[in-house]
Amino acid sequence: MKTIQTEFPAEYAAFVETALRWFERYGVPVMCRNWFQTSRSVKANKVAATKLPSATSYWKPLNDATKQLWRNAAKKATGYYRGYQLFVSDFIWRQKNGLSLPGTPSDFHQLFGLELTNPGGASDVEARRDDKDLVGYISYKLSFKKTEITPSATYKFSVNCTAYYFSDGGLGIETDTYEAVAGNIDWTTINRQFGLIGRKYFHFKIVISIANYDADVLLDNFELSDASGVIMRENWNVAKYAAWIPTALYRKKDWVFKPAYAEPYFKHLYLG
Repeated sequence: MKTIQTEFPAEYAAFVETALRWFERYGVPVMCRNWFQTSRSVKANKVAATKLPSATSYWKPLNDATKQLWRNAAKKATGYYRGYQLFVSDFIWRQKNGLSLPGTPSDFHQLFGLELTNPGGASDVEARRDDKDLVGYISYKLSFKKTEITPSATYKFSVNCTAYYFSDGGLGIETDTYEAVAGNIDWTTINRQFGLIGRKYFHFKIVISIANYDADVLLDNFELSDASGVIMRENWNVAKYAAWIPTALYRKKDWVFKPAYAEPYFKHLYLG
């Protein structure tokens, strides 16, 4: 059997990753030796399993209070239902990348997040999330950490919400704006709500912005809710071998990035 190795340009990385995932799930059968599956996901799981004994040796000596902190953090991280699961995932990543062991649980961030950067404050850097058919009131939570590179009296890190509804045959608009204070801000959580109870909003958008502001902002634990409960959560967690790839806006739903979802403006990274 011949093997060919090739390299793809960076701009094709997202497409190649999506194609590989599709073929692994729906494509042609994978050839196996000795009845062992050898897809990328199985290989990743086997590697993780070999690290479990060392992770367990760090978990067992932790006191009950620390284990409870991991459990609390796991409740906010999509896909993790136990503190031990989150601890092991964090442990494996840190061990793989030569970081100190073990990690520290946090209510504000877990594992991965999204970084917004605006070098020199020269661009309009925005992450926009659109959703539709919400019923008031609308609320959102977002954890962030801000490092200010160049102070500015005019430009700030902000979160701007706009909700659209029909009113007496016309268009009604409601807005809400959060602006962070100047300077560096350690991990904190925004928790805001607006709108009228029972009012139907056909379109909602939230814009997370550092337009013309020279700063680095880390995001995690984004949660959007309306009268029916939680509509969506985004923790930017990913599979063991994949990068976070945003779903393109379609029929007033999902993400839009400005100027583009690419470095240096946006980066998916481990938060530690």
